[in-house]
Amino acid sequence: MKITILLSTYNGEKYLKEQLDSLFELNNSSDISILVRDDGSSDSTLQILEEYKNKHPNLSYYQGENKKPAKSFWELLNKTIESDYFAFCDQDDVWDKDKLEIAINELEKKDKNKPLLYFSDVRIVDQDLKLVSNTMVSKDIDISYPLSIFNNIAPGCTFVFNNKLREIAIKYDVNKNYINIHDWLMYMIASCFGEAIFDKSSHMSYRQHGDNSIGAIKNKLKYFIKQFVKRKDIRNINVRQKMALGMENTYSSLMSEENRYLTSLVAHYINNKDIKKKLLSEKRLQYKKKQYKFFRYLIKHNEF
Repeated sequence: MKITILLSTYNGEKYLKEQLDSLFELNNSSDISILVRDDGSSDSTLQILEEYKNKHPNLSYYQGENKKPAKSFWELLNKTIESDYFAFCDQDDVWDKDKLEIAINELEKKDKNKPLLYFSDVRIVDQDLKLVSNTMVSKDIDISYPLSIFNNIAPGCTFVFNNKLREIAIKYDVNKNYINIHDWLMYMIASCFGEAIFDKSSHMSYRQHGDNSIGAIKNKLKYFIKQFVKRKDIRNINVRQKMALGMENTYSSLMSEENRYLTSLVAHYINNKDIKKKLLSEKRLQYKKKQYKFFRYLIKHNEF
């Protein structure tokens, strides 16, 4: 069985060694290869990668231009060789020895002929790996495609997925279509065409520090509502509308009728009163009362 870990680095010298050490201590590490894309680091990240490459022949890396994490990870998806399973990896976390083993055991229970995505909860730790919280993901979640459009609830650093999902994902051209966060897009694709599997247990330490503190906020909706009200500079970006349009442009012919209909509503609601009315009455938006109110506000103001 071949497993490839996809890691994007950028000025990660402070925590990278701890993460790499944890990867090389994984169970069944002989089946694992690690492909790293450096996103234009100016610190000692490349020297660290070269050091580990010399010690571990199953690690390879290359440096590219600075594209930011989403496009960097998507390039890795396209560059990697075919494997049975793939895993997204951040540069500043620490994985448990059984993280991949548990994920693959869960994936192996499913139909291998369809796209599969595993994700789990995480332990939040501070910069010194001291425990902050045993959980980050709400246990009361809906992992259906409709709600994947509205909200990203899956931590990308826990993603493990099969080659079937990768094959569909790389059809999405991020140079032509909008991408906000790589894990959100991957989660949408998996929910649309395959199956997303949520593990309520935590198998890694998610390091919370100044550069990634938003990712560790448990109640992201409450946080973003506050930021939305306070900061005009993050408004009018229409993240969901742009991602839905990209999904439609890429996958419309492959979607079920139900998913195609909902994707089209989100992609084309702006400046179209009839479509906006249908979207506002869409019952699948009404998963949670607070979310429903916030999403209605965004739709009405062309900011969804």
